[in-house]
Amino acid sequence: MITNSNMLKKESVPPLVKVNSVAQLLSVSRASVHRLIESGDLEASEVNPSMKMQRRHRRVTRESLLAFYKKRFGHSLTRALAHPFEP
Repeated sequence: MITNSNMLKKESVPPLVKVNSVAQLLSVSRASVHRLIESGDLEASEVNPSMKMQRRHRRVTRESLLAFYKKRFGHSLTRALAHPFEP
C-alpha cells in the first residue's frame, strides 16, 4: 500500500499502482476506479493477463494517476499529500 510519506516525490510513486491504493488516494471505491479505467480516464495494465478464468489484476500507471489527479483537482498529488486536509 502507498502511504503519504513515501509518495511525496513523483519518483517515489511506483510505476504501477494497485487499484486499492488509487481508490484510497482519490477517496473513492474500488468499483469507481475500475469505472475510471473502463472509461479511459485512467490508464491501467493487466498483471498476469494469461489467467483468463482467474480474477483480473490491474495496475494504474503512475503517469496516468498523476495526470488524472491534476486534471480533476487542479493541483498535483504531491502538493495534496504534502498538505493533507484535516477535518
